[in-house]
Amino acid sequence: MNQAIIADMHAPHEGDPKEELLRAGQTVGFMESARYHALDTDKDDPSWPAKWAYHGAGGAVNFVPVVGDALQRGVDAGVYAWQVEEQARIDDGLAIDKSENFQSRQAYLTALDEEWSRVNPGHKFSADGDEYLRQMDISLAALNGNKSANGTVGSS
Repeated sequence: MNQAIIADMHAPHEGDPKEELLRAGQTVGFMESARYHALDTDKDDPSWPAKWAYHGAGGAVNFVPVVGDALQRGVDAGVYAWQVEEQARIDDGLAIDKSENFQSRQAYLTALDEEWSRVNPGHKFSADGDEYLRQMDISLAALNGNKSANGTVGSS
């Protein structure tokens, strides 16, 4: 993907070369959201192991005379606590992965912004002191890419 983005920046174009900067940002944003959706889809689901543990252990303790029902409630509480803890662990790992991915995206957008500026030295946004304007444009384009990807999977 990077080769295609850089090739687009270096290819001759008619019109404002800022379009390549925006197209690069949109592509990065789209790919980032696609990755987030893949992470959400592929994350572990602790509910099935919890259900098996509940039914397996819970079914066995029900046969204990006199205290079976109380033991069953203890199994229920223990399995539920494990499931909540496991889901939190999975979600924390996913949040860390998304945070690292976002930081990587920002560094990548900065590198693309700098390459675009190097390729287009005569453009008004390539002037020293206009780094923020370029970063804002490519970042907003990336957000548009995020929204486009989110729309393809039906989420917001």
